[in-house]
Amino acid sequence: MEPAALRLALPRTWGALLARHGGANAVQRAAAGPLLAGRDVLITAPTASGKTEAYLAPLCERLFPPGAAGESGGVGATDGSARLLIVSPTRALANDLFRRIAPPLAQVGIGCGRWTGDHHDAQRLHPVTVLTPESLDSRLARDRGALVGVRAVVLDELHALDRTVRGDQLRLLLGRLRRGGPVQVAAASATVADPAAMAGRYLCDPVLVGMGERRVVRARIVEAEGPQALRVELAREVARGFRKVLAFCRSREEVEVHARHLRGRPPFGGAVFAHHADIARGQRLSTEQQLLARPVALCLATSTLELGLDIGDVDLVVLVGPPPSVASLQQRAGRGGRRGRCNALLCLSAGPWQARVFRTLLEAQAAGEMLEDPYFFRPSVLIQQALSLLHENPGRWVDAAALRRRLPPDVAGAWPEARVGAVLDAAAGARWLQGPGPRYVLGERGERPWERGSLHANLAEDRALEVRDALTGDHVGAVRALDIPAVGLGGQARRVIAVEEGRVVTVPGAGPDLATFGRGSRAPVSAALAGRLMDSLGFSRPVLLRGRHLALLHGLGSAGGALLGAVFRTVGLKPVRAGPLALILDGEPTEWPGPERVIPALRAHHRDLGRRLALGRFHRDLPTEEQIAAVEAASHAPAVAACLTAVPLPSLEAEPLLEEAAWWG
Repeated sequence: MEPAALRLALPRTWGALLARHGGANAVQRAAAGPLLAGRDVLITAPTASGKTEAYLAPLCERLFPPGAAGESGGVGATDGSARLLIVSPTRALANDLFRRIAPPLAQVGIGCGRWTGDHHDAQRLHPVTVLTPESLDSRLARDRGALVGVRAVVLDELHALDRTVRGDQLRLLLGRLRRGGPVQVAAASATVADPAAMAGRYLCDPVLVGMGERRVVRARIVEAEGPQALRVELAREVARGFRKVLAFCRSREEVEVHARHLRGRPPFGGAVFAHHADIARGQRLSTEQQLLARPVALCLATSTLELGLDIGDVDLVVLVGPPPSVASLQQRAGRGGRRGRCNALLCLSAGPWQARVFRTLLEAQAAGEMLEDPYFFRPSVLIQQALSLLHENPGRWVDAAALRRRLPPDVAGAWPEARVGAVLDAAAGARWLQGPGPRYVLGERGERPWERGSLHANLAEDRALEVRDALTGDHVGAVRALDIPAVGLGGQARRVIAVEEGRVVTVPGAGPDLATFGRGSRAPVSAALAGRLMDSLGFSRPVLLRGRHLALLHGLGSAGGALLGAVFRTVGLKPVRAGPLALILDGEPTEWPGPERVIPALRAHHRDLGRRLALGRFHRDLPTEEQIAAVEAASHAPAVAACLTAVPLPSLEAEPLLEEAAWWG
């Protein structure tokens, strides 16, 4: 749409949402027409390219004409109903998005609010409401009437949910919303491998709007390991003119170690901040606000700052070790240089192998390759949605037909009513539901999660210990392991003075040994990326490395490596490590497993593998055959079987690069 025509088409929202940024850019002009016409639209464009305004201005113009519900003083302005929902993948993003869009919407008289685990603004939904998938699930189950006026839904930063159990939950939630009438769906993302496939999972007859030009990533790869080496490199970058730096670490432990070492020392002195999920929400918000305001600062973070929280103009992004995916690298690089067309990236590798991983990721990003694995549906969502749907139903019962009607068409085709019914039978056997069928009511295990509100989440419940300050009583964070009398949080050491009922009471100050977060878990590496890394080593099939340990270099990715480890356990050998590139063995097995061992391994270890592969909190309560099928799809079982057919394998003596590759991930 031409600028003059677009301005005429957006008489109310042009000034508040677009004119303040100097007018509409290419992606905003392209998205406006189909959105104003009521079409489903997927917007793909780089970070800081105005995607929020691209969907918000036309949707608000269409849904809130003068005098309509949602305008100040209009019908629906204060009746607790919503017309436009914006689904954000995290609470932090929901809060940040609300902060950015509420003032311009107020200028045109459109009410905006949040409904998350942290905020229930005025204890009601607003005409424009920002919420998480779990909050949408809660509103559908507990207050369906407040959503009857919803005419459009935005899926913001959709890549963060797609291909996960939360994304599959969202697909079913959209199906439930659409049963109340037509609902326009818009989605926005900066990192999409296959826009048509992603749009097909969430949108109906979608229009794809994308900016073909990607930002240039100018990266330097430097070998540097440890806090002192990081400090030296940061001093060099500051001398080159960089002032605000965002450094991504691979774990919460790394964030804390580097923050404690760097705070109070040159080049950033006291302007060093830590940001990760185990730091208390209030402290994270304070960090975000300080970063937004300060022209000079360093923030060390995990993936919590990977998505689009506004922390101001970042001059330089530092990656302390390679991220787990091309999408993650692209998101992290996009946090810097938001006002220009080039992202400055400093990649710190701990050795030659990490440097090779960086190069592989950067080459794939430059070529537009995301190196993602194929999508598959995670059936544990069916149990969670049955429990949620049961409460939405005034009769308080659920059956297979009702659940199947909410499934997306591609999923429903693979799940006939009898198969869905078997899942409900299994949920009744696990006491989530009470039967026998065909109609089920809430079971014994479903009561408490419903009362606590945790029933709406597919993530495993957090078992962290809450950390509080003894003097102020403030919540300062959480730890997941505690076996020594000190913790580290937010770059500060804290001495433990008491542990009581899952709560750790602390005061500032501690000795050199700090407990932090236990082993934790890292994001999985795809089979596609692992295969590309195998190619970079010159291997087209698995090989044996003989060194300190025997290693099977397989390149099957994190999920395939986990299944391969389970296969070896069936012959009585517990692997030392099952990584995305290699299986480390403590000695050579007396029996080398063949491909016929894959199915026995799936049958023996499907519950543990389901947990490791993040298949959802209800995975273990599915029928056994469904658990096995889900793990088989997630772990690329045919590729694992093919790997085990290559016997005898080429055998190499491990040299430093291969040894480092085998232990990576």
